[in-house]
Amino acid sequence: MKNKRGFELVWNNFVIMILAFVILITLVIFFTSSSSSFMERIKSYFSYSNVDSVVFGCNVLYDSGQDYSFCCEKKLVKYYDENNEKQEGEFSCFELADEDFVSGLKELNCKEVNC
Repeated sequence: MKNKRGFELVWNNFVIMILAFVILITLVIFFTSSSSSFMERIKSYFSYSNVDSVVFGCNVLYDSGQDYSFCCEKKLVKYYDENNEKQEGEFSCFELADEDFVSGLKELNCKEVNC
């Protein structure tokens, strides 16, 4: 093992490249999502439930006046039921307002929207 320096240099470069890639991905996620919900979005990647992310998206649809998308488009929602068992289903934002596992969802009158 006369050439230890060359071996160490390869591993150092490998570790630096991995760290740079992780930092790059983190920066991309940070700048593509709103900075206020950055940590919430990161936490949602590591949990089964995506209810908070769907509610956030529904509130964005409500605020931007996209009534059809709010009332008619179905989203895959992963959640835990009363027995703490994993469940999933497709709901529109309007349908989510009636579910017990959802809170903080703005409500819209969807009677005038033709789905």
